Formats: sequence, structure tokens, C-alpha cells
Amino acid sequence: MASWRNPAHAETLRDTLSPRRLSALAGLFVLALGAVFLSKASEEASLRATETALRTSQAADACAKTLNLAAVTGQDGPAQIAGCRPAASATAYLVSSGGDVLSLAASDGAVGLSGAAIAGLDFSRRGDEKISYDGARRVSWRPLDRGGAILIVSPNGDMFRRASPYLTYFVLLAAISLVTASLMMAFLRQSRATARTAGALETLRLSNEAMAAGRASPWRFDPKIRAVSFSRSLLEPLGLGARDRAFTLREISALTHPEDLRAAIAIFSGNGAGTVDGVIRLRDPSGGWSRVYFRTSRDATRLKRSGVAIDLAGTDAVAPAAAIAQLRLKDAIESITEAFVLWDGRGRLAVWNRRFANIFRFSPDALKPGLSAEEVAARARVGREIMVEHFSPAAADAEETAEIALPRSRWISVSRRRTAEGGLVCVAANVTDAKRRAIAQRRREDELKSLVADLEASRAELAETMRNYQLEKRRAEEANHAKSEFLANMSHELRTPLNAINGFSEIMQAEIYGPLGNPKYKEYVTDILSSGRHLLELIDDVLDMSKIEAGKVRLELGRVELEKSLEECARLVAKRASDAGVRLETSVAHAPAAYADPRAVKQVILNLLVNAIKFTPAGGEITLTVEADLNCVSIIVADSGVGIAPEHLTRLGAPFELAREEFSKSRRGSGLGLALSTSLMRLQSGLLAISSEAGRGTVACVVFPRRVGAKTRLPRYLRGKARILTATPSALKPAISEAPAAPAPRKTSGRPRLRRQQAAE
Repeated sequence: MASWRNPAHAETLRDTLSPRRLSALAGLFVLALGAVFLSKASEEASLRATETALRTSQAADACAKTLNLAAVTGQDGPAQIAGCRPAASATAYLVSSGGDVLSLAASDGAVGLSGAAIAGLDFSRRGDEKISYDGARRVSWRPLDRGGAILIVSPNGDMFRRASPYLTYFVLLAAISLVTASLMMAFLRQSRATARTAGALETLRLSNEAMAAGRASPWRFDPKIRAVSFSRSLLEPLGLGARDRAFTLREISALTHPEDLRAAIAIFSGNGAGTVDGVIRLRDPSGGWSRVYFRTSRDATRLKRSGVAIDLAGTDAVAPAAAIAQLRLKDAIESITEAFVLWDGRGRLAVWNRRFANIFRFSPDALKPGLSAEEVAARARVGREIMVEHFSPAAADAEETAEIALPRSRWISVSRRRTAEGGLVCVAANVTDAKRRAIAQRRREDELKSLVADLEASRAELAETMRNYQLEKRRAEEANHAKSEFLANMSHELRTPLNAINGFSEIMQAEIYGPLGNPKYKEYVTDILSSGRHLLELIDDVLDMSKIEAGKVRLELGRVELEKSLEECARLVAKRASDAGVRLETSVAHAPAAYADPRAVKQVILNLLVNAIKFTPAGGEITLTVEADLNCVSIIVADSGVGIAPEHLTRLGAPFELAREEFSKSRRGSGLGLALSTSLMRLQSGLLAISSEAGRGTVACVVFPRRVGAKTRLPRYLRGKARILTATPSALKPAISEAPAAPAPRKTSGRPRLRRQQAAE
């Protein structure tokens, strides 16, 4: 019992037996026990499986001997296999050498094998195996002397189908865990109860010490013996004894002052209605009188009365009610969040709280009731002028509310009011955070106003810039449209002299009207014809681009047989490829039809093939292949030429742009081929993509839809690798009409001419 009275020992014991630590220990115990049970269950399950295997093998041996003996003695073999089963869950089979079941013996719930599983066994030898068929099976068979075999099938784990050892040990572990948890909970409850008891004893000890220090005592009236019990904490200071004692009402009457006797009897016995407290004078051994304050509850009855007694020796109070009220008032003033100070009618300090002292940094013992305002200001460490001006009774305006700035950027709001006796009460609230938020808010408002002004100015500048941009854009569009109109209208004027030059050059080259004479003339005529044809190609490209930009190109979309068109394109460029020393391979057989313009298809494919031949050195290879799915047809032109660096791919597809400037020195070109092809593919709702690597070659892919509204997409191996030139739609959209047949070819120099045909020939 003495150990519980030691708080340090009780605290150490509670820490040692904490619920968390006990739970951890119990959990470790259960886990360790579970590991042991799991090991035992695994071991027992393994023993049962081994027992099943041995009994099945022994049963097969015994049954084989029995059947061999029955065959010798002439007994019925199939009738003997009923006794071959080692357990009710096993099945015995008599099978032929080929695996056919001749007879079997089994009961309800016994395991067996299918005919296919039995036929897969080798009955020419002894066998013991584990077979996975509708659950694991343990199978043993023995060949018989006169052919056939006996086959025993048992469950793999336990042929006697006893309760699982895992379940048994699990139930055992659960029971032990439940018991352990119950014991732990009971121990914890007992520990908590013991701790509460120790706490109650400690509280009682502290209460007795506090009672003794305050010269107070609880009292209790016993109506049976009509006596009042007191503790030594009150009796010893009064000289009435050094131990707890009970006084009868007769004894109390002898100790009580005659004037206070009626009040004492009313407080103790309840005979006086409504009397619950009072100051009673008791006689001390020296003959004097000691004042004691007695109090009980208003709910106390005559049969159950108790209360508290306080010795008032050495105090000036008539009753502790005033002291209690003063303490409550002081606590209330200290608990408010504002600084508080009260001056009496003479201008003297009456009441203050800790927050008032903190504002002016008074030392703990600097303030005392009765100090004048000058004395209080003299003892302030900071803000003496503020204290005199706003917190003293001599302030000019006693009824005011003002915000005051304190050192270190602090602000308070002071409210002053006069009291009924002419004093002054001052309350100061800390408004530093609100003041800072207001200052920050004003700063943000000023910044916002400045930002709004800047935005208004920027918007005006942006509006002016947009007006200028729209004006310049309209002018540029008008100039571009005028240029396109001019070039489109100049087609006949530009082609007529070139056709004449080319026609006469062809006649002179063919020497229709006789030889030219000097061989140099024939060489010059060849150069003139080649240059004229090249110039005509350039003019045709420029005029086609101008027509597209001017919206004058009209495609006639319909069904196009790609196989025929691609073969024609391959024949047109075959001679050029041969002259350049490049091998051209085509694989376009069975190419499906596409929904496109036939002339535009040929022009695009010819452009890609001519470009491939142009930039593939002698000895290189060009392939033309076709891939198709349900929605689109992809035509791929791949070469082993010089290729294009990644940084130059972004320039492809724009008019008059070449991927590399050095190509223009050795290979003639306007840079319009890919631009024309890109525009034509956009007009046909198709795709044009280029994938290339410098030094390894280029792959160009065009994709046509197979029907109206079909979606087009690149082949899987080009997705994410090729740059799609048709990704950005053209700003100008010329009219497109649908027609089942292609228009008549254009005439040049008196014979049909397809785009790029002359260049190819």
C-alpha cells in the first residue's frame, strides 16, 4: 500500500504497463505461437500426404498379388478388387494393357480419373505418381502377370479426409489469442483501476494538505447520533485536538457563542429553513473566541448534511463571500483579451491586468493599488507619454476611442469611459494585425489601380496594333490575290512562245528537213530543248500554285483505279531512272481503288518519284509500294538517296523552298513540287508525310480515302516519325466537284500531256 502512495513509483509502473506496450507484447506472443502452429500444421499435412502415398502404393502391391493369385487359382479377378481400396475415398480400377477400364470399385465421394487420364499412363511398368486432374490425385498401378494392370487412385493430401491440420491449429490459435486478449484486457482494466485508486489517494493527500494549509476542514452531520465530524486540519489550529473528532450538538452548544448558537444549529441540523452558511464564533482554550465560516449546500436535507469549515483567524473579512467575489472579478479581468486599467474617483490606481502591464513593460512588483497616474507613468519602461496621454485620469478627453501607434510597429485601440464614482476605466485592444491587413489592402488596391491603368494603356496599344495588323493583312491579301490573278491570266502568253521554242527544237533535233551541219548545232539544239522543257515545267508549277491560291483549281473527285495509275507513273519515270543509274522497284499489284482526282493522283506520285530519282545517286534504289486498310490507301515512295537532316524537314512543303541549298547547284528544281503535292493532297482530304535521315534515304507517303468521308491515317510504322506536310489546312479553299470520270487531258504542242510527263520522258 505504501508503494501506491509514492507518485513517482506509480507513474513508473503505469509507464511500464502501458496499453501499447502490453498490446505489442501480446501481439508478438500470438505471432510466435502462430508461426509454431503453422510449422506443425505443415509438418502434419506433409505426413498425411506421405501416409496416403505409402498406403496407396502398398494397396496396389497387395492387390496385384491378390489378382495374380486369383488368376492362378481360377477365381474371379474383378470380384477381388473391391477389397483393394485402402480407404473409402479411394477408387480401384482393373484396366487392360491398352488402358481400357475392365472393372472398378468405388463408393460415394471417392475420387477417380477420366478414361483419357487412365489411357495416358504406361501400364507396362510399375508406377506411383501425383496427377493434377480435377484436383491433385495420388495414383499407383501395378502390371499383372497375365496382362492388364491394377490402378489405385486416392486423394493427394489425406485419403481418410480428416479435418485439416491448418484448421485445427487455426482454431487452437484463435482460442489462445482470445484467452490472451481477455487476460490482457482484464489486466489493463485492473491496472487502470489501480492507477485511479493511486490517483484518488494522491488527490486525497493533496486535499488534506491543502485543507491543513488553509486551516479548513470538511464536516458531516450524522442525524442518528446527532454529532458533527471535523478533521484535525481545523481542530488543531483552534486548540480543540490533534486528531479527527466528532462533536455532539450538546458539545457544540457549549463551544459556540450564545449569539451564534441558533445559526450553528440551523447550519448543522437543518432546523432553520434556508440557513446554509454563516460565521460562527467558537471558544478556544485560552478563553477567547475564534471566528469559523461554516457552509453547506442549498440542496442538503436533514438526513444528509455536509459542508466545509474555514478558520478566519487573522483576517479582516466579515465573510469570505467578498473575498471570493473579488477573486472572481480579478480572474475575469485577467481572462479578457484586452488590456484593462481602472482608476478610482481620486485618480488612484485600483485594478489592472497583466496585458496592461505588458504594454508598458512594468516590472512584476512595480504596480500597486493606490498609486497616482504620475507614479505609474514614472515606473513604465516604455511609452510613458502614451500612458499619460491616453490611459491616465488627466487625459483631455475622458470619453474617446482612438488608435495609437506603439513601438516596433504595433497598434492598439483605446476606449475610455468614466465610472459612476468619477473614476476612469480604460480598455485597449491589440489591432496590429488588422492595421497591417488594412495597410496591405490599401497597398494592394494602389497596385491594382496601377495595374488596371497599365492594362488600359496596353489594351489601347493592342487595339491600335490590331487595327494596323488588319489593314496590312488586308493589303497583303489583296496584293497576293492580284499576283495570283495576274499569273493565272498569263498562262497562255507564257506557254505559247515556249511551246514554239520546244516544237522547233524538236524538229531541228529530229533533222526532219535535213542535217544541221556542224555537230555543235545539234548539241546546242538539245540544250535548247532541255532548257525549254525545264522552263515550261517551272512555269506550269508556278501557274498551278497561282491557280490553287486564287481558288481556280477544280478537282473532279471519284473512283480512281490506283493500280493502273501507279503503273503508268512507273513507266513514265522508268527511262529517267535508267539514265540516272537508279533501280526502280514497284509493288502495286492489286492496289485498291481510292476516292480522288485521277490527274491529281498522277501529278503527286510523279512529283515524288522524280524527286526520289533526282536526289538518289547512281547505284541507288527506289521502291514504290501500296498498303491499304478498310478506310484508306497508302502509297509509299522510298529511296536510298542522300536524305534530309531533321532541321531541314520543317522547310518542306512551302513554295520555292529547298531542303538543302547545295542541291540547287547540282540538281535543278523550283522548290514547288512538294508544295503543289501538299496543296493537291489537302484538296483531296488526303495526307502527305515525309520521313528522312541524312545519308540513309527518304520515305514519302501519300494517303487517299477509299470513300467519301473516310478517315485517313499514316501506316503504323510511320506514326510519330514522319512530318505530315498537310497538317495545316490551306487558307484558300477552291471549289471541288464530284464526277465519276476524269476530265480530258490538256493539249501541249499538239499532243496529250500529263503533268511531269515531258520531264519523265
